[in-house]
Amino acid sequence: MATPSPSAPKRNPRGVARREQILQEAIHCFGARGFSGTTTRQLAERAGITEAALYRYFPSKEALYAAIIDRKMADPELVAELAPAARRRDDRAVFEGLARAIFRRVEGDPDFLRILLFTALEGHELSQPFFASRVRRLREFLADYIAQRVAEGAFRPLDPRLAARALLGMVFDHLNVRLVFRQQDAYPQAAEQVAAIFVSIFLEGVRQPRQEGAHGGG
Repeated sequence: MATPSPSAPKRNPRGVARREQILQEAIHCFGARGFSGTTTRQLAERAGITEAALYRYFPSKEALYAAIIDRKMADPELVAELAPAARRRDDRAVFEGLARAIFRRVEGDPDFLRILLFTALEGHELSQPFFASRVRRLREFLADYIAQRVAEGAFRPLDPRLAARALLGMVFDHLNVRLVFRQQDAYPQAAEQVAAIFVSIFLEGVRQPRQEGAHGGG
């Protein structure tokens, strides 16, 4: 029977589980109060441990906050999910896939959206790395796709970066109203229906007149 390599790292399952619990509880704390408004005492109380125990897993509040941001930056990229539809030039599949994926991710973790807004408003140094790694990359993917469709004659001649910003703006405004301002009743429609409506509005504005059936497009 094979024996474990003596050089293999040993991980304490209980320690891993405790660290995960602390991360999850910290997301709720930071989402409610922001980085500046949250104390290590509050973080420890939320996790059901002492501050001394908290420091055994994370040496500082900054380290805990960074771990949360790092985890989100490591999430699977939306760009990889959208690439097959983009290669087919299936406009509706690209844009609806984008909107549905963002809705699914953010509504599944609403505290994280509030953390990002707090991070930006507080001028925290971690706001820029996250924006650059995820939001900007997604916007550039959309802008490049729109630019290709403009060059192919499928879309009107327009600024692709502003067009990408317009679509993302609709999506994130909807999430802000529902999750930040907590006005879920204002827009009770299912996420799939909202995505379809937003994309229909967007495509109506960017497509060349009478070109709906050309170049794939969906």
